[in-house]
Amino acid sequence: MQGTGEPLHPWPTPAEVAARLDRSALGSGWRALWASSYWSTVTVTAVTLAIYLFTASREATALDYFTRLADAFLHGQLFLTDHPSWLSELIPHDGVCYVPYPPMPAVLLMPFVAVFGTGFPQQDASCLFGAAGVGLAWLMLGRFGLSTPVRALLTATFGLGTDLWYITVTGTAWYISHATAVMFAVAAVILALDRRWPWLCGLLLGLATLARLPVGLGAPFYLALLLGLGWPPRLPRGAWEGAIRTTIAFAAGLAVPMAFYAVYNLARWGTPVDLGYTSIPGVLKEPYYQQGILSIAYIPRHLYAIFLRSWNFVDHPPWLQPSWWGLSLFLTTPLFAWLIRARRSDPLTAWAAIGIALTLVPIITHGNIGFTQFGYRFALDFQPLLFVVLARVFAGGISRAAVVAAAASIAINAYAVWAIATGFVAF
Repeated sequence: MQGTGEPLHPWPTPAEVAARLDRSALGSGWRALWASSYWSTVTVTAVTLAIYLFTASREATALDYFTRLADAFLHGQLFLTDHPSWLSELIPHDGVCYVPYPPMPAVLLMPFVAVFGTGFPQQDASCLFGAAGVGLAWLMLGRFGLSTPVRALLTATFGLGTDLWYITVTGTAWYISHATAVMFAVAAVILALDRRWPWLCGLLLGLATLARLPVGLGAPFYLALLLGLGWPPRLPRGAWEGAIRTTIAFAAGLAVPMAFYAVYNLARWGTPVDLGYTSIPGVLKEPYYQQGILSIAYIPRHLYAIFLRSWNFVDHPPWLQPSWWGLSLFLTTPLFAWLIRARRSDPLTAWAAIGIALTLVPIITHGNIGFTQFGYRFALDFQPLLFVVLARVFAGGISRAAVVAAAASIAINAYAVWAIATGFVAF
């Protein structure tokens, strides 16, 4: 497949997926209805939402930056007029306060705040966004010709076997941003896999970036899929004109949210390139930012968090205590160990690796490793790409060991949600 100059399609097209469904003699009635992507996606989303809401706190989160910002937007303002002492990362400026984070969650919260007011529990919206992301993950995994049990197992792991569960049901300022970004990023992956509507794919990726800025750095992965690039990357003769049109459409869609963010920053700080983070009161005096917000000196602490960070061990039941510092990605989700079985020559895997690596650049050079958290929450910025690779790994079937690892992933995250809810957590 490498270097042939022919267009490569290492993932099934929608027509091929439909043909596979036809050939598998799915039958009629409810079984055929379940095979319909729309109804099964709604079902997965509804079930996940029920689990998320059941395990979420009924008390509105105190870190409701985005609920307050949504209310400000509804009143035609970009700023907050009050500054509660517990919202310590608000940025005072000319007698008002600004929320430093990218504003996409606040935009999505506007209808909820308009109807229910500022007392609306921010985590409920987070549960909805997270559940929508899991439903879309089910839809995404349907592009790989997986058997229904394997597809269901991977979807369950995506939603309940990663720290997406804890992050979503907590729904504080940083966490709802992750849930929002995952939802939009998975939607963008689906369009990229289908090689459809590159402008919309770019727009969705841009909206994900307006929730979590590092997500946008994975753009080469999405564009490579839209172009059908193989590995090493090469376009056949006569394909350049179409590739240019696709690239322009994708870039135009991505540029719309980015232009909005530039104008948003211009209105706040008088410059489109200031993100506001260094203006958070006292942030540069924090011990974990001794080298500034970003520095290569921070890479070892992130590598330790990703690969080696473990539980707190205590002398009384249930012994394993979640640490607010996090937990290794592979202890949080043991199924990720199967990523090592991905074929490096597979174009989809290669482009996913590039997208993940680029997304990691501002993450692992950032002074904060993500605490407070369960797991390594920054991995959510590229989680859709990780599951694309896992789908390729398990396209030919799944071993019993992998099934056990997936079940363990779900059990670990369920335990963490319970332990933290009961106060059994510490640094």
